[in-house]
Amino acid sequence: MILGKIIKFYREKAGLTQGQLGEGICSVTHLSKIERGITEYSGEITLLLAKKLNINPEDEMNRYHELSKRLNEWHEHMIMQRIHESETLKNELEEESLIHMPEFQLLYCMLSARYYLSVNQLDSAYKIIQGIQKNDTALSPHDHNMLKHILGIYYFLTGQYRDCISSLTSIDQDQYHHEEYYYHLAIAYHSIHSNITAYYYGKKALQYFQRTLNILRIIDTEMLLIIQLNSKELHDFFETKEKYEQLIKLCDACNSGDRKSKLYYNLGFEYFRRKKYPDSAALYKEALKLTDKNAPHYLTALDGYLHTCFKGSLESRATLIELAEKGLKQAKEMDSYTLINFQLHLHLLKDEEENYYQLIEESALPFFKKIGYGILIDHYERKLFHYYSKKGDDQKALELASSFIGKQKSYYDYD
Repeated sequence: MILGKIIKFYREKAGLTQGQLGEGICSVTHLSKIERGITEYSGEITLLLAKKLNINPEDEMNRYHELSKRLNEWHEHMIMQRIHESETLKNELEEESLIHMPEFQLLYCMLSARYYLSVNQLDSAYKIIQGIQKNDTALSPHDHNMLKHILGIYYFLTGQYRDCISSLTSIDQDQYHHEEYYYHLAIAYHSIHSNITAYYYGKKALQYFQRTLNILRIIDTEMLLIIQLNSKELHDFFETKEKYEQLIKLCDACNSGDRKSKLYYNLGFEYFRRKKYPDSAALYKEALKLTDKNAPHYLTALDGYLHTCFKGSLESRATLIELAEKGLKQAKEMDSYTLINFQLHLHLLKDEEENYYQLIEESALPFFKKIGYGILIDHYERKLFHYYSKKGDDQKALELASSFIGKQKSYYDYD
């Protein structure tokens, strides 16, 4: 059956009709059945067909099975986040002609989209996703659910958290067994400040990564769980700090600088929330040192450093303004939503209070509500409320109050 598909692939590649290939060997009807795998055929006939196509049947069968194995390995490398190995396999697969066989083409396209997401080439990934979506009615149940997972990752990386959750929660667990998507659900729920649900899916993801001995993803998930423990109220700081330090040591053992950077960032944030600004700033600096300036996380770490230095009066305004302007320029170049944060920093640093709150009302809040970023929605609604109360604009203050009364304390200003 497989050999018939291979013969069909090379026949079409050579631009031959069934009649032209079968001439002097077998009838068109018989060749059609061979290609569709619905008839028995003699080795003599297949050898003659292969000879006419200038292929070795045994070699091509081995290539077929090896390709199937390597596609699965490529997927596994992406789940394990082995970036170098993943890139190497991608380059090798691109040179394999059999990758264009119909039975490989869909999986190859989906894994290519997944690869581009892993290296933050979001436009390239989305073009592939759109192409697959045009024919999604022809997808198998497994492939349909795999597409939902990949689309969920895309939505998360583009800040569309509610769409991410909608896509991932519609996955049929009976048809799709890659439990990695629990992690993506957890980080999406974390991003909309749904911490109990984030913790629930984080624990499920952790069990999967522990079962598959995926150390790097264990670090990711443990980090996420620590964040949830500190989300509603400040967890025991000694325990929090100890957990972060253990994960930092594990990063050293795995030689994972990018994760170490994120751990420094998150621990810096915990110091910030406890008003230990010098310690917080020092950790943000370490995070920045370990992060490539072109990586999205660099802007997040820079934003944290600016916020801490401003709150703790650790740097001169001139220095902070220069850093904020650099951050804003880079955010524009990368089309990152963090540009709003840097614009806000600049208004604060330049004592432009009216412009600061106008930007919150007209741009920041609408944007964060659109993507469902609950943490920042709560934070900026409270800021606007206090601003309007101070100005005596009771109507606007009451409108905001109705939105957040009964909500938890601001994640950023834990007083």
